[in-house]
Amino acid sequence: MHHPTSLPKIAGFASIFIGVITAAFAFISKSAEAAIYFGAAGVLACLVSLVIARKNIDELQMAVAGLFLSIVATGIGVWQLYNL
Repeated sequence: MHHPTSLPKIAGFASIFIGVITAAFAFISKSAEAAIYFGAAGVLACLVSLVIARKNIDELQMAVAGLFLSIVATGIGVWQLYNL
């Protein structure tokens, strides 16, 4: 039996994936500007995911988790810019 996956679920997973990748890049990277840019791009992508997933609480939680990780990545980039 075929079970189609909904767009909000895909957006939630994409949001978490983008958040994890940007946070990992910010920790590994020595380039603060790149971490800030990737973090900001992750925040924008996660905000789009929030708009798509606003109807269902499960997908909304995934989008918020991805948004949190992207904000952390941006913060790490800003910290690297001013402290290293």
